[in-house]
Amino acid sequence: MVTFGLAMGLVFPSIASPFVTWDPDRKIYFRLACLVAGLAVGSFCYFLVQITLYQRNRMLALQKQELEEAKSRFGSLTHGAIESQKWDVSFEDSRVPTCWQAKECNQVDCPAFGRKHLRCWLIAGTYCGGEIQGRFAQKLGDCSKCDVYSQAVGENPISEIGENFNSLMLAVREKEDLLAAANEELKDQYIELELLHRQAREMADTDLLTGLRNHAHFQHHIRWEIDKAGQGSLPLSLIMLDLDHFKSINDSYGHQKGDEVLKRVGKKLSEEIKSGGYAARYGGEEFVILLLGSVAEKAMAIADRLRDSIKEIADGIELPQRAVGASFGVADLPECASDAGSLISAADSALLFAKRRGRDRVAYFKDLNGTELQEGDVERLHNRLEGASLQTIRALAEAVDANDDYTLEASSSMDGVAAALAEQLGLDKEQADTLFLASRLHDIGKIGIPGSILRKTEKLSVEELAKLQQHPEIGQRILQEAMQLQDLIAAILYHHERWDGTGYPERLHGQQIPLTARIVGIMDAYRAMRSDRPYRKALSRENAIAELEKGAGTQFDPRLVKKFVELVREDRGTKLRNAG
Repeated sequence: MVTFGLAMGLVFPSIASPFVTWDPDRKIYFRLACLVAGLAVGSFCYFLVQITLYQRNRMLALQKQELEEAKSRFGSLTHGAIESQKWDVSFEDSRVPTCWQAKECNQVDCPAFGRKHLRCWLIAGTYCGGEIQGRFAQKLGDCSKCDVYSQAVGENPISEIGENFNSLMLAVREKEDLLAAANEELKDQYIELELLHRQAREMADTDLLTGLRNHAHFQHHIRWEIDKAGQGSLPLSLIMLDLDHFKSINDSYGHQKGDEVLKRVGKKLSEEIKSGGYAARYGGEEFVILLLGSVAEKAMAIADRLRDSIKEIADGIELPQRAVGASFGVADLPECASDAGSLISAADSALLFAKRRGRDRVAYFKDLNGTELQEGDVERLHNRLEGASLQTIRALAEAVDANDDYTLEASSSMDGVAAALAEQLGLDKEQADTLFLASRLHDIGKIGIPGSILRKTEKLSVEELAKLQQHPEIGQRILQEAMQLQDLIAAILYHHERWDGTGYPERLHGQQIPLTARIVGIMDAYRAMRSDRPYRKALSRENAIAELEKGAGTQFDPRLVKKFVELVREDRGTKLRNAG
């Protein structure tokens, strides 16, 4: 390019001479200028061409580098896949020979023989002179040592990238098949594990000896049943049974006989609840049955049927007749309790009543007729009622009233009088609630007094009177932890104290007696006078009022007697009760 520019600088003045009149002195300068201009043009063109060639070469070099990097990446991935597994991969390219074709191998035991497009570097073995391919492919991971591979790619780097890419994709496809198979296997294992989990959960919830649900499952299930009963406003009954004298069976005939008895009791309970219900082994020789939608009468009929059925167990396992028997306690919602813990407490207490009536019988929580508590039973009852709801405590108090022959009318009318008195005395809501509860619960301690004393028609002996006077303290013992209301406990404990200090249990007098206890003492006396007693008939209202007024200032607080009498004469109790 530079030479061409110089030549043009020399020739241009000669070409221009015929058309230009030159000054002889300046002709030399014109030639020099043309020479320089030609040199500049030639140099410029030369550098322009060099720059163009440099850029093109640089682009080609970059493309080559990218191809080499791609080739390296795909080759590395393919070799890695080959090394990790003995792949049996087909390749969809009929132009590329297989190992057995390239080696002219006809050994039928060769893994590649007869198969289309099977790459030799994916085969380990010593068939048909392919040992070198197998060794390099499996151990060295270098496919370029395989002559079939070399035939496939030739000298074309694009073909080499394509070959590696296709092999990699086929390896991935094979992996997908393996993953699919693994996924199916995992699904099968998951189903098996889920089945084992259900079986384990079933075993965890089941008593292995009887096949019934166990204590833990029952505690969860009873809450679920109570929620369901509450949503549908349905009754719910709980039967709790305990095998009578079961320890003697184990002691006299061995634990195997005892276990057989438990198994057969479990079977009878399962048969009983087939039509609807839930049964569980509560612990030891105790069992429970839940009956949703059943009132106490139906539950007691079922319990009585089971009581007879359980007696038959002795004959089937060679035990003496009547060696096997059971006592049953029944409680229900909403009559006896308002929550799961209280329902269990009520049924357990009813079971205690059944045992104290002579065993082999059914007792309802709200029926204390014929119940005679024995030594230590007050503490047992306290333990059962610890934490019980007010609904359960009130139900027990009503049962005590019924057992003591108080009339329902006399008891319920006092509720209204208690509300009216609370209003007149300016008691706040908490004090009014305490007074109302105390009017209902003050005699709950009479559950610890034998019925023979409560219903005796003759005059009580000194010993019997002393025992009767223990009922406020018994009530305190029963409720001291079951209900954390100190004012209520005080009303129960001191409602038999007298204004003149001659009452019991502590001979308090006047204002020393808690206000609630003074009110309850008046209400209790009036209620007793208005009810039939074993030793006399019920008094008329006026006669009962006269007795209260006679005792004002000695037995009763005179100010409270005056207010109480006014309310009774106005019949405020009935009016308030009806309004409520």
